[in-house]
Amino acid sequence: MEPSRERYQQDQRYKTIFDSDMIGIIASTMNGSILDANDYVLKMLGYTRRDLERHELNWIKLTAPEDVETSKGYIDQLLRNKTIAGFEKEYVHKDGHRVPALVSLTMFKDGTVIALVLDISARKKIERELEQANLLLEERVSLRTQELQQSQAFFEAIFENMPTMVFVKDAQDFRFVRFNKAGEKLIGVPRAQMIGKTDYDLFPKEQADASIENERYVVEQSRVVDIPEEPIQTAQGLRYLHTKKIPIFNKKGKPEYLLCVSEDITERKESEKQKMALLEEQLAREAAEARAKQMGFLSELSYVLAESFDQERVLKSFTEEVVNFLADICVVDLLDDEGYDIAITEISSHDKFDEEYIRAWRKRHPLRWDAAFGAAQVLRSGQSELYQRVDMDLHLAESFSADAYAEDRPVFISSMIVTPIKIRDQRPFGFVTFLLKQEEFNEMDLSIADEISSRLAIAIENSRLFYKAQEANRAKSAFLANVSHEIRTPLGAMLGFTEMLKEDESLNEEQRDMIETILRNGQQLLRIVDEILDISKVESERIQIEQIPFSLPALLDDIVHLLKGRAEEKGIELKVKYENLPEFIVSDPTRLRQILINVIGNAIKFTDEGYVELEARCKKNLQFRVTDTGIGISPEQRSNLFQPFVQADSSTTRRFGGTGLGLFLSRKLARLLGGDVILDRSSAGKGSSFLISVAYQKADHGQDLSTHVENHERDNFKLISSVLIVDDASDNRDLFRRYLQKLGVEEKAIDMAQNGIEAVEKALNKPYDLILMDIQMPQMDGFQALDELKKKNYKGFVVALTAHAMKGDEEKCLAAGFDGYLQKPLSREALREILIKTSTHHR
Repeated sequence: MEPSRERYQQDQRYKTIFDSDMIGIIASTMNGSILDANDYVLKMLGYTRRDLERHELNWIKLTAPEDVETSKGYIDQLLRNKTIAGFEKEYVHKDGHRVPALVSLTMFKDGTVIALVLDISARKKIERELEQANLLLEERVSLRTQELQQSQAFFEAIFENMPTMVFVKDAQDFRFVRFNKAGEKLIGVPRAQMIGKTDYDLFPKEQADASIENERYVVEQSRVVDIPEEPIQTAQGLRYLHTKKIPIFNKKGKPEYLLCVSEDITERKESEKQKMALLEEQLAREAAEARAKQMGFLSELSYVLAESFDQERVLKSFTEEVVNFLADICVVDLLDDEGYDIAITEISSHDKFDEEYIRAWRKRHPLRWDAAFGAAQVLRSGQSELYQRVDMDLHLAESFSADAYAEDRPVFISSMIVTPIKIRDQRPFGFVTFLLKQEEFNEMDLSIADEISSRLAIAIENSRLFYKAQEANRAKSAFLANVSHEIRTPLGAMLGFTEMLKEDESLNEEQRDMIETILRNGQQLLRIVDEILDISKVESERIQIEQIPFSLPALLDDIVHLLKGRAEEKGIELKVKYENLPEFIVSDPTRLRQILINVIGNAIKFTDEGYVELEARCKKNLQFRVTDTGIGISPEQRSNLFQPFVQADSSTTRRFGGTGLGLFLSRKLARLLGGDVILDRSSAGKGSSFLISVAYQKADHGQDLSTHVENHERDNFKLISSVLIVDDASDNRDLFRRYLQKLGVEEKAIDMAQNGIEAVEKALNKPYDLILMDIQMPQMDGFQALDELKKKNYKGFVVALTAHAMKGDEEKCLAAGFDGYLQKPLSREALREILIKTSTHHR
């Protein structure tokens, strides 16, 4: 090759490198004065070409103060070694900030120092962001030379000391012509083995095809190709390069060589991968935290919705929970029974002003049912709607009324969700509106809104079912109260007059037996009514359990005395056996008496010969065993034993009679008293044994039991000067008059009235010591009559007289202002107690 041509080609290479803007080149004297620098350096440090031409730039002054001595030390090494491999230092930018750089030095014979400078700011930034990331090099190699006497050594110094891989290929066969040290190190193959070879000799075919295709494009189009990411196989394994392939032209303007500069971006790629993994992990963690919050919200919402069956409380709890988690404002609207109007609206908001404003606004502007979107559309379709960047003017005009949007609105909404309130695929019976003032709802929020609206629908449905059940229970109670009244009223008269006849000493034995039969059957009928009412009370958990002190032996003696005659009538023996019983205990004597009479009476009823035995003992609780030698119960019959209205063997009903409620009720009552009733053993034809247990507390021996002991010394009530009997049943009026006379009240002191109107008129004209006021009467009932008397400031003693026997009747009467309560059939003992209270009241 001719020398001039060779020189020209070298100059072209220098110029290409100098102007490539991929690396900085500084030519300076030993004392630091900068003779020349390419645009890469000037831009890197913030200086202009004019600053350079004024010869004011000095690399020592441009070096960070802490790096000056180190840099001078490299100059000393340069004098000895002529070249210095890459080292890091910091320059001071014109505006004062630091610029980190990678520098290589070469010194020529004339003392000129050539510095190759690579701006590593980007890499340093990545190093600061990711501690374990390797150097990120984004380099732009530019080569420029000016009118300096350059030689092959100058080119070699630049070429060899570039920190990135640089190689040259011919533009015809694409064979390697030159390879620098960085490239040799990266590829892992000695340069001598690569020169003259093509990519097909060194790399896999697929990789070689891609490389040659790019290089052919560079030659054909005479333009630079930038390959952002190029995988290659090296001795270090798979590496990723950022490569620029630049054509080098001959004098004829044709590409003769290819200059290729490749930056190893493997570490940067790995850093980006790590950064992406960290980002994904963070997103996953945030998603998990959001999900945990959602689950916590759903759990808390389910809890508050289950706290009450009261619909008003359910709606308020729901809206308050929603504004604490999902929305700024929550509105629940429930439709009426026909589904064509809004019957109930509940609103909650963080801002109480918004809450009150929206409530008042909704009253002024009813919903349009023909609206194309919003609540009307949700009610028609049964599907939820999500609205983002809500146009409030359009929404209000279309969904409510044409003038609704014209009203001043201090509440502005950015996003809205409307969900139906419905049970599965049924027609919606309401809707929920979720409102955000500034932020936007997303699809996940819509999913949550759907879920909680479904839960609200179930809670509302449960509330309504509970209300219906309560209504049914109240209707049942009212029915039973009326049944009780209708049965007890005539039954009371029958039993009362029968008891009075029984006291007539002129009766012969046959007459007395007939009266006893009437009385016994009447009392049996009364027990059946009481059992039915007790079953109703137990099932509705409305039965009252008392805890009062009483004498246990006295109670048991009374029960045995009561049932002994029944046993003797059947020709069987009633045995008793007591063991370590306390004298006084605290429990419910009435219910315990009822349990024992039911179980012992049952044993007597189903025993035709032999005996019935009651054993009583005290351990941790009271235990009673009732054993009989009766008909017994087979294993097949036991499943029906404690069922209401069912006897173990239905055929026995015809023989023995009864309702089948005794054992069922006894077990219920025993469990209310902290115990149980169980069948311990039984066999058909041989008898049965029942175990009864109840909880109790010991009463002190000195405890005052005087309130439970009747004082019969106060039976003469002649001092009571006036009594008014108010009852619509003439038989009852006559019976109560006779009771009063038996207790010592003179006949002339007794007046009667058949309804409330007559009672009020008589009481206001004549003050009475005692008014016995029936509750259920025509024209004016007992409560109304008492109210009229109270309005007239009546001060007399008024006692409620009722055939109702449901729980709460006594409390209701006393709360209304009655001074006492008597239940039909009327007990003379209870009436005596009322007369005692009346006497005390008038003293």
